[in-house]
Amino acid sequence: MLKYYVAAIMVAAAVASPVSAQEEPAPFAGPRVEAVAGISEEIFVGGGFGYDFQKGKLVFGVEGEVTTSVEKDCEVLTPGIQDRLCLNIGRDLYAGGRVGFAVGRTTLLYAKAGYTNLRLKDTYDPGTGGGTGFEFTRNLDGIRVGAGLEQKLGRNAYVKGEWRYSNYENDNYKHDGLIGIGFRF
Repeated sequence: MLKYYVAAIMVAAAVASPVSAQEEPAPFAGPRVEAVAGISEEIFVGGGFGYDFQKGKLVFGVEGEVTTSVEKDCEVLTPGIQDRLCLNIGRDLYAGGRVGFAVGRTTLLYAKAGYTNLRLKDTYDPGTGGGTGFEFTRNLDGIRVGAGLEQKLGRNAYVKGEWRYSNYENDNYKHDGLIGIGFRF
């Protein structure tokens, strides 16, 4: 009789093991895409993508982002002829990684770091004074660090808020506040 009990326990254990291994997938793992908008010296919009891995409450991943400013900072130099000098903060490229801590199944606190490249464009418009205008473009390399909070909305959608600091070459830097909405596959 004992051998039947042992056999029944072994069969039950064999059947139960695959069931316990089929837990719900990690809520912050997998590929993701997002739309972002933010403010620093200017208002910017863009998009990002990434891939996250989750082990217990620890989340780590790689990510990329492209943003561009929606504003120009122009100054009239001579009011009579309306010549203008404008600075446009152009596209900003970012590639880096992040490490986070899952707070429950719906909230992720994270820190990020990586490489960033900012394009600046200066333009001069001579206005009615005649002469020739010019355009000067330069790219600035730098590093970015930041921290944020990601909140799940249902199974795959999420919103996030983030602060980040970018330090570019030639003593250029900026602080950004960012919000985003995304989808995890």
